[in-house]
Amino acid sequence: MLQCLTAAEREQVVFFDDLTPNQPSHILDRYPLLRSVAEAQDYLARTDHRFVLGLGGPALRQRLAVQFQGWGGVLTTTMAATAVVGPHVAGVGVGANIMHYVLVAPSARLGEGVLLNAGAAVHHDVEVGAYCEVSPGARLLGRCRLGSSCQVGAMAVVLPDVVIGVNAIIGAGAVVTRNVPAGTTVVGVPARPLQTSRK
Repeated sequence: MLQCLTAAEREQVVFFDDLTPNQPSHILDRYPLLRSVAEAQDYLARTDHRFVLGLGGPALRQRLAVQFQGWGGVLTTTMAATAVVGPHVAGVGVGANIMHYVLVAPSARLGEGVLLNAGAAVHHDVEVGAYCEVSPGARLLGRCRLGSSCQVGAMAVVLPDVVIGVNAIIGAGAVVTRNVPAGTTVVGVPARPLQTSRK
């Protein structure tokens, strides 16, 4: 994320972390760190309303988006210069993060707060629901659909026309050949539901 923001020559990059103790005042000795809700609220009110979600995990991303918007922040999309997002994309939701070397093909649609990590590919007519997290190198093939808040592991492949339910998790390297119900974790090639051990 930092590479995308600095390459885009944003006026200033500021971090927020109110959870990690003993943090320095600056990240990498350069970027100021806001360490309290009061500091973040003041910054959004006085300096810059815009914010981006610089972390993964659908539930946390969405919670922070709502929180910062409640403080007057404006959720902002970030796109790496090396990403390929053509003019015929159906839509990119507010707050999407599109990292380096991502492909978003014609007629694809990205929901609010979607995170596409480095090297991911979203092919034609794919729909990615709000706050989904697509890990590095994952491939979403033609016309597949992801419900909101899904997680797709690194190098996983979702085949054409497959429907992934909300809050589903696709394991790293999985090849998904059939629909995945909401809230289900699938792993393997071909992908199958993860079995939990019973005592």
